[in-house]
Amino acid sequence: MINKKILPFALGALVLALNGCGGESANIIPEINDTSTENGTCASNSDGCLEFVLDYPLDGLNFTCSSDNTNKFITLFNPNESVSTGACRIGDTVTFYLMGDKDKKIELGRVNLNTISNVASKTSPPRLTLLDIASGISGQKAQSLNKNDETVKISMRLAKVIQAIALKDHKIDVATEIQPVYMTAGNRTDLEKVGRSITIADFITLDDAQFNALFTPWLDLSTVSDDDAFKVVSKLANISVAAVFQPEFALYSAPQMIIAGISGSNGLVGCDKPECKPEDTTQTNSFGHFMLMTDRQGMTFGSGVQWRGKVDSALSTIGGVNLQLMLKVKPKLMTASQQDNWIDPITHGIDRKRQLGFKFDVDEVGAEPLIIKQGTLLADKMIAGIGGGLYRALAGLNSTVALTPQDTARLGLWEQKVNQGNYKGTLDLYKQYPISYLDKTVFRTIENTPANQPYIFPLYADMTFKFANKEIKSVKLGIVIDRNGDIRTNIRPNVPDDVFTNTASTIVDLSTDTATGCVGHDVLDPLLMKDHQGTQQYRIGTVSRTFLSSYTSNPNALSIRMILADQVFGTINGALIGMNTTIKTSADSGESIVVGGALVKVGNLLTTATGTKPSSIVFTDSSGKIVKWANSYASFNLTYSQKNPTDTEAKELAKLAGGEISLDPAPCYTVKTK
Repeated sequence: MINKKILPFALGALVLALNGCGGESANIIPEINDTSTENGTCASNSDGCLEFVLDYPLDGLNFTCSSDNTNKFITLFNPNESVSTGACRIGDTVTFYLMGDKDKKIELGRVNLNTISNVASKTSPPRLTLLDIASGISGQKAQSLNKNDETVKISMRLAKVIQAIALKDHKIDVATEIQPVYMTAGNRTDLEKVGRSITIADFITLDDAQFNALFTPWLDLSTVSDDDAFKVVSKLANISVAAVFQPEFALYSAPQMIIAGISGSNGLVGCDKPECKPEDTTQTNSFGHFMLMTDRQGMTFGSGVQWRGKVDSALSTIGGVNLQLMLKVKPKLMTASQQDNWIDPITHGIDRKRQLGFKFDVDEVGAEPLIIKQGTLLADKMIAGIGGGLYRALAGLNSTVALTPQDTARLGLWEQKVNQGNYKGTLDLYKQYPISYLDKTVFRTIENTPANQPYIFPLYADMTFKFANKEIKSVKLGIVIDRNGDIRTNIRPNVPDDVFTNTASTIVDLSTDTATGCVGHDVLDPLLMKDHQGTQQYRIGTVSRTFLSSYTSNPNALSIRMILADQVFGTINGALIGMNTTIKTSADSGESIVVGGALVKVGNLLTTATGTKPSSIVFTDSSGKIVKWANSYASFNLTYSQKNPTDTEAKELAKLAGGEISLDPAPCYTVKTK
């Protein structure tokens, strides 16, 4: 009997101090025996098995695993998990192809899984992209996301084939949509109509006319232009790296603590000396924690906290040093405004082409930006800061192999200058909560909706932040979930400078403009972020995935994640929404920062008459309760102020630690008809 698995798409707990919570992940159905399954040679949760997630939601891509000489497999798309998966043994070479129902075949080359990941994961399978498959055809990795790159050209041909199937089967309405595509029995029968099997050489050597002719009469590849194909490849590349990124919060861990079979994670740590030792009481130590997110346009932004100071006793662990700093040193706010030089979707390295690194501004007199100057995402899971057991496990190296200059160039390193003092250190970083395509049965836009049918995105709304501390005024923030699935502010024009300090008002009003807030472009210039009235807007989040009507827990819903990271947000600067994370703030108590899930349930919007404003937007966490938000900077000021009660500024900041959120349709928003 063929077994099928459910992929745990949302990540769970990775480390002691960062525990996943919420209800996005599905259950893993264990195999009784480690035997072949329809979508792979091994069960995803068995030892030595590497499950991979195909970046395109394609069901029925044929493949074989080099360790299995008997069986053939297909990728399976799970609509409840929004991903297509396959599985082979760690170290296998996978051969991909599309097979007709008799003997016609489209060869798609071979991919060594070691180039994707060397470590198995039961919670975060690595992405295998069209670019990876294209490299198996071309024999070389793409060098840049450029139409003229030979491997990118091949990935565009792969995209043309998939998109042509989707158009023929009416799975998409325009050639640049990404929606589930099925290699059905009918498609396999029709594949037999091609004149001959299509080889790897055909992908490489034929011109467009010759290549397109091979697919007739089954597919008309001319329905997908080069520009269309490149847009699809670019979208998929951005999706493959879009996620939440955060370092290990090493407060209580001992050296070489085992984490999911990998050891030695320290987070963001360093000092003002060439070598940082926890027992050295003369050095000024620095450590930090942050959350970054990359959206669907490939832009990255986030917020965090930094501590810097000396400890008064020799300690044996980095965690011990960090804990002393957290209790004795006032935290500083770190802010990363939007940048496009974070994880490169081709190299998986922090983009060093412009020698800029990735920048956090630190709110401290005399502090220059903290620059993450290098690092490479390994196994689609982590950046490792030192070349020890953690790096070697992720890179597939044993303990006896000497590190090369290429290895050291992949390590996560940062540097900063503060009051003429030079600080530097290492960074261990986790990639969490990857995103997926957005299913158009829920995420309806003007592009993916048939003529004369209603659509609901862009969705203009007002989000009200209420504080647990009732002394603080609520903040009403205009937002828009745009047609791409990214979230930005939609702040009304001419907001007064004293909007946060004006004692005459009962609420801080940054809401959507009633008259003009729902007109103009929902997707703004990616760098300028100015709306049609010249008002500055800000990136604040993305839709990570959709839940379909068949998903029993939260049908017809969007899972959203948001980080507010700019001083313009005042009392809600640094707010975290929808992160499904708990960060412990004390070693000896139950104190913690809790950021649950955030689901926009659009069932009532899907049934609202066109031209009508919906009465409400259902906005809940994964358990159907009120959505909570949190602020790590304010929370750690609370921890600090408890040990340093005379610091009145820290006490005031602690009042901003979080609260509840509501979401309402903007006054100008209506459901529209295409």
